[in-house]
Amino acid sequence: MLLAVLSMLLAAPAAHATSATLVHCEGSFTVTYDPPLTNTPRLTDVTFHNDLDSCLTGGVTSGDASGEFSAIRSCTTLDLPPHPATTTFSWNTGASSTIAFSLSTVDRLVNGTTVVTSYGTVSQGFDQGAQAIHTAVQPQLNPIACASSGVAQLTGPDVLQLI
Repeated sequence: MLLAVLSMLLAAPAAHATSATLVHCEGSFTVTYDPPLTNTPRLTDVTFHNDLDSCLTGGVTSGDASGEFSAIRSCTTLDLPPHPATTTFSWNTGASSTIAFSLSTVDRLVNGTTVVTSYGTVSQGFDQGAQAIHTAVQPQLNPIACASSGVAQLTGPDVLQLI
């Protein structure tokens, strides 16, 4: 089922890529939690890194972004990013796009994966004024780790579109 969700997430935007899509990039993200996530909510330092290694449109071929924040997190809560939030994506061309995210949706699927979709606007840099949609699929958390030592890191696929 996870493969079906990922296929839909990654293939559907590509199938809909039209001249209105300024940038369409796919890749992976890594999130680390300190202290690790357990079943008990607690203040956690969250560090993320997006590695967009396949840009299909837009004049760039790859990009990345990193950041950190602190929030109350656990294995039993949905992972809603804080808002407003600003993330700067650096592109292989030397340009960058600063995106001001203002809204996110979080869906936990039946198979335990979590899909986080964030919406915003490019506030500075490359494609300024474009609408941004960033979708990340977090894998199902290990229930044994959640009940004991915790989950320190997650890695999954992500997609960024500038429209």
